[in-house]
Amino acid sequence: MPAYDRPRSLYHRHQIVPDNGPVGRIEGGEEPMLENTPWSLTTEQVGSEIVLRAAGALDLETAGQVRTAGTAALRASGPPPTLTVDLADVSFIDSTGLGVLVTLWHQARNVGGKFQVARPSPAVLRILEITGVDALFDLA
Repeated sequence: MPAYDRPRSLYHRHQIVPDNGPVGRIEGGEEPMLENTPWSLTTEQVGSEIVLRAAGALDLETAGQVRTAGTAALRASGPPPTLTVDLADVSFIDSTGLGVLVTLWHQARNVGGKFQVARPSPAVLRILEITGVDALFDLA
């Protein structure tokens, strides 16, 4: 499903409204909207730390890429690995995305490593807190 056809999150309450200027202002909150962020995923390894940086929506369409990249990185790294998933630019996360984070947490622990979520965006942090998944992960 193309990004413009996806349903909006129930928790997303920000709306851009005209403000007599070229950009507009954000109504309903202080955080910038990330909805139009195109999907991207990068992997970086420094020593035994692996950093996955995602941008856009972490959902049914994209979660498999995160799982595949995280699993491959854990297999390729030396023990004990630290897998960090940077979610600063993730605009939306659904249950599939949450499931992938939990799967990677289990995989990292199974090889004696550490898993952490870094800089979750406000929208993602809210979902992590509502679901209680934030209690599993180290949040950096």
